[in-house]
Amino acid sequence: MNPPLLRIRLLGGFRLAREGGAPLVARWSRPGARTLVKLLALAPDHALHREQIMAVCWPHAELRAALGSLRVALHTARHALEPELPPRGTSAYLTADGELLRLVPDTVRVDVHEAETLARRALDGGGRPELARALEELGGDLLPEDCHAPWAEPARERLARHRADLRRALADHRGPHGGAARSEADAARVRLDWALHLDRSGRYAEALTVAREALHGYERQGLRDACTLAAARLAEVLGRGRGDAALAVLDAHPPGPDTPDDIRAAHHMARSAVLSYCGRYAEGLAAARAAEDCAGAARGADHPVLLARALAQQTVCLGLSGLAGEAAGPATAALAPAEASGDRALLATVLSVLRETERRAGRHGEALVYGRRALALAEQAGRPTATAFERANLAELHLLRGERADAQRLALASVELAEPFGGTALAFALTALARVRRGAAPQEARRLLERAGRCAADGGHLQAIEEVRLARAETAEVARL
Repeated sequence: MNPPLLRIRLLGGFRLAREGGAPLVARWSRPGARTLVKLLALAPDHALHREQIMAVCWPHAELRAALGSLRVALHTARHALEPELPPRGTSAYLTADGELLRLVPDTVRVDVHEAETLARRALDGGGRPELARALEELGGDLLPEDCHAPWAEPARERLARHRADLRRALADHRGPHGGAARSEADAARVRLDWALHLDRSGRYAEALTVAREALHGYERQGLRDACTLAAARLAEVLGRGRGDAALAVLDAHPPGPDTPDDIRAAHHMARSAVLSYCGRYAEGLAAARAAEDCAGAARGADHPVLLARALAQQTVCLGLSGLAGEAAGPATAALAPAEASGDRALLATVLSVLRETERRAGRHGEALVYGRRALALAEQAGRPTATAFERANLAELHLLRGERADAQRLALASVELAEPFGGTALAFALTALARVRRGAAPQEARRLLERAGRCAADGGHLQAIEEVRLARAETAEVARL
């Protein structure tokens, strides 16, 4: 009897399905086992040398320890893919061929491989229906829970190129007169989507470059509304460290009299975000309220996203203005549309805002509930800098509750994750760790804050700079007591 076909889905998140057989486990006991399967699913011919897997999963382990971890992960993966497998049985899905580990081609299908095959066939002489279907099959982010993992980047960039090629080919099928122009416009749209992904992944310099390219592409086509949207995306990234330049970009591409409401909302949201980065909270609040008005008029598919972002941004501006009591209303109102949007990154942001609102009100238990949920969603959405930020804030909440062991664990994890990104993310992480350490190791705390100050200055984020200043004052006060 042939084993049930196993389908591995990577687009939109890691999922498994079998056409019959025992139910598959919902949770894996070892993350390394999941990563092993993901690596094989993305690999050419779905096969990798054992050392390649060990280098990714256990890069700092000695060889003997890494081999032991691989054996355990391999055993776990086989039984997760095939729960009915006897203790010493041969897996129908994951086998060893000497030093190679391989997914069995006759019994395993991977959505990315099938989608790429469909894309190549469509591009090699397919018509409009074939191109459209191939583009639809490539929908969904590749492993969003691992979007900061270096091993997934080559596949992610390859898929982005496939999508761009398919959109260009579709534009060419619209006719010789509009094909070239639409092709460039489609390429700009791909760049704009990619810039958002890079921004959420913490790769801000790359996001700036790609967003600028998208804006220039729309400018060449004279697409005014598209330019307004691209300028908004560019300004939100640029505004973290160069507020004046970001506002200039927005001023150069304002909404026109016939601009759709969703693009108007995006413009006002970007202006609000930039103004809050610059410490101009009252103006930022006005812009966020203008974004809410536009979101209310935009009743399309993006309505929940736009409304949740506008309300969350109002909360940020009110909180930073010292109006914590007024901030609770829009923060609570943002939760329902954020949940309705299905956007994990957006929901994580709204929950983070609610966590801060509860913390300022002194309700630390409620803040922890929101913060833990925000952290889990940030991790699932593959946002490393947001994850580091949430860990830092949870560390400070545990510290306020006198739970020093939990505070130190989270603060250290925050610093470790933020280290490659530097700037604002690392400034918040180092500040949290300094607060945890200032009682037991005041000199270390001062050194951490010195470094945090440099990182905050490099990032140009006023809130981070102010947070470091407050932590320094607190540390000096503790030293005097």
